Amino acid sequence: MGVISPNVLRPFPIQEIREACRNLKALVIGERADSYGGHGNHVTHEVKSALKDAPENRTLCLSRIYGLGGKDFYAEDAEALFGLALETAARGQVEVPFDYYGVALGDPKAVPVRALPPITREEATSGLIQVSTGDDGRLKVSAPPAWRLVTKPKRIAPGHSACPGCGIFPALDQFFKGIEGDVVVLYHTGCAMVVTTGYPYSAHRVTYIHNLFQNGAATLGGLVEMFHERQRRGEIPASEDITFVMVSGDGGMDIGLGFALGAAVRNHKMIIVEYDNEGYMNTGSQLSYSTPMGHMTSTSHVGPQQSGHAFHHRDTPQLMAACYIPYVFTGVEGFADDLLRKAAKAQWYAKNEGMVYGKILISCPLNWRCDDRSGTTIVQATVDSCFFPLYEIEKGKTCITYDPEVIGRRIPVRDWLGLMGKTKHLLAPERAHVLTEMEAEIERRWRRLKAMHEHPLL
Repeated sequence: MGVISPNVLRPFPIQEIREACRNLKALVIGERADSYGGHGNHVTHEVKSALKDAPENRTLCLSRIYGLGGKDFYAEDAEALFGLALETAARGQVEVPFDYYGVALGDPKAVPVRALPPITREEATSGLIQVSTGDDGRLKVSAPPAWRLVTKPKRIAPGHSACPGCGIFPALDQFFKGIEGDVVVLYHTGCAMVVTTGYPYSAHRVTYIHNLFQNGAATLGGLVEMFHERQRRGEIPASEDITFVMVSGDGGMDIGLGFALGAAVRNHKMIIVEYDNEGYMNTGSQLSYSTPMGHMTSTSHVGPQQSGHAFHHRDTPQLMAACYIPYVFTGVEGFADDLLRKAAKAQWYAKNEGMVYGKILISCPLNWRCDDRSGTTIVQATVDSCFFPLYEIEKGKTCITYDPEVIGRRIPVRDWLGLMGKTKHLLAPERAHVLTEMEAEIERRWRRLKAMHEHPLL
């Protein structure tokens, strides 16, 4: 008896597996992921193929999927799988070649109880936000302070499983406070989707669609065109008024950038909101193309040969603006009134002219390695260091909506980096060259943005 634990899938260690199983009567192959309908995942089929191609091998193989839904696997569970192998060897035949281990079937007659009712159009319409067109052609927003809208119901209900201190939902709540009436939301796979949709419940009180990491923009764009075409035909009442919003993390915008750019070029009447926590946090804190230079992730290490992320982050708002969509904006959870007004503008443009893109920086204490309560402080420092400027591009014209230099609040980049465990290494003397390069690029981008703000055509 023993355990075989391969740590490489490609190239698959065929000869080593055959040698290890040469005298085995029975083998249980345990995997933590499933290939639905495949009667076993990748390792199962690779091992079976390796053994069956060896004529002398007579090992009886069983496949068991364990740990689904994050369920823990204990020593007692391993002992149970060993027992299954012993029973199979003694019996001399496989009774159940594939099954799930450690799961229990639910009651097929059980009906999930709705925890909260859907939000009605009347509840979602405050009447306090008014948008008009100014003499210069740009939109003017009349809106109360964000605190005045606290009675407006949350489109995402409390009780989800987000980490303590997660900035996604305060930021999305602030954004949706600026959206009036009915919405349809599509979420890419990511933190915001995973923690709000634990089967059989959902934290979404509005019409909700889930799509894969990459193709949400194409799916929602098709839905938008279908909606307006059916209205044109008279199949949907002309009075039906819906705002379509796609929500994605920065990882989803990495994987789905081509689809998002395609939707922007086609100028579908919809909003794409990207919450940016500077990494693929849902899958283990790998770097994304929004991860700043020098920042530590699970795939950009810090050590004798590495100093975190090796190159500068991608400027997604400028990429989207290059598609000439009517409105692009940036926002953060700590500037609620700024985000509220940008949301109102986003809704107007999405209804009347075409696609809108917004990037909202949000905190992630787990992977930023900071205290759960420090998210707002860090995000404020991110803005005050000019790493993440707050601005909007309205019909091609750039406008900075918060300038820390003008009000005397700009801080050195190192003051921001010192607030997070993932970046404190950049303050060490031996990392000075990385910090200097990062500071220079932040300054270059900030000066470029200010020049665009001051230019009448940019």
